[in-house]
Amino acid sequence: MSRHLDMRLIRESLMALIIALVADSFAGYIMNQSVGVFVAVPGLLMMLPALIDMRGNIYGAFISRLSSSLHLGEVESLRDEKVRTGIITTKSLAYSAALVVGGVVGFIIYLNTGEPFYMIFLPSIILVTHLFTASVLTPLTAYIGVKTYQKGWNPDNVGVPLISSVGDVVSVGFIVLTAIFLLGISKYHTIFFIIILAILGYVCFLVVRTLKTHDGKRVYFQSMPILVGIALLELLTGSLWESNKIAIILLILPPMLETLGNLSSIFSSRLSSFLYLGLVEPSVVPRGKHMHRELLSIFALTILIYSLISAFVFLISFDIRAVMMVWISALLSIILLLLIAYYLTIGSLKFNMDPDNVVVPVITTLADIVGTSAIVFSYYLIF
Repeated sequence: MSRHLDMRLIRESLMALIIALVADSFAGYIMNQSVGVFVAVPGLLMMLPALIDMRGNIYGAFISRLSSSLHLGEVESLRDEKVRTGIITTKSLAYSAALVVGGVVGFIIYLNTGEPFYMIFLPSIILVTHLFTASVLTPLTAYIGVKTYQKGWNPDNVGVPLISSVGDVVSVGFIVLTAIFLLGISKYHTIFFIIILAILGYVCFLVVRTLKTHDGKRVYFQSMPILVGIALLELLTGSLWESNKIAIILLILPPMLETLGNLSSIFSSRLSSFLYLGLVEPSVVPRGKHMHRELLSIFALTILIYSLISAFVFLISFDIRAVMMVWISALLSIILLLLIAYYLTIGSLKFNMDPDNVVVPVITTLADIVGTSAIVFSYYLIF
């Protein structure tokens, strides 16, 4: 059986996926313990899926681009100009997309509550949150991508799950802390506006630097429309979270969705590298020994990781129905997401677009929407 599986993929990805699982279980715990903050700040929970998804869309795509450059010999070390440009571009994308999401959610909450305060407050929360998360995640992404390659590992197998696991805990933790902090200082209008204007000035500086470089300008303008579009789609996920505040669902959402996003991203990242190297030919029906081996290996990883999730859920709930819910939603989701990832990757090449800039952001967003829908469907089907 092992000859039909990519054992290197399984060996390198499994530990990263387990680390991601542990981290996202902790993220789920933070969400459970922060219900009071979500109640105090309308719209915060609606923004959270978009914020979490951004770290996969932006930093996952960055590590995928780095991986392709490393495989092609365009990057050799962290000091390369291409890496420094990538770091600045990634920060610019993170801030720009965050401002759009915060502004849209602020306007929605204003329409619902009649309070114009939220049109400034919610964008401020997501902007300040990114000041911390981007400072941590961007250099960490570059480090993981280059160092794993230098150690003989494939960054496509390891990088996305690792940076996603760190990103979820950092994003959830910082958005809650930021909301508490800004609630505290919002009555001091001068201090509040000085902080926000200073961060906005820093964002403008980064965007200008990005647009001055050829690679940065290309990535920024290719990625921004997609990032904004899928971030707005994540508001559908946020709405589902808002309307289904059920203990077992909130607990398992982060590890379940993170695993789906990681598996789909690993598959799409590796597929784009295979297409560039000529190991896989684009076709209407996935075929070839490399393609079949990839699919079998991803399914093997799915079984291993969701077995751990099932054990975790059973230890918390002592309810076999919760375990059934995990498996039904997992199988429904992963089959659909792998098909979508395949056709998105070959489709982006046909339209002369870089799959590293397009597929990872789209597939991680769809993983949240598909996964959340499947979990809610499975819950009401079984319970």
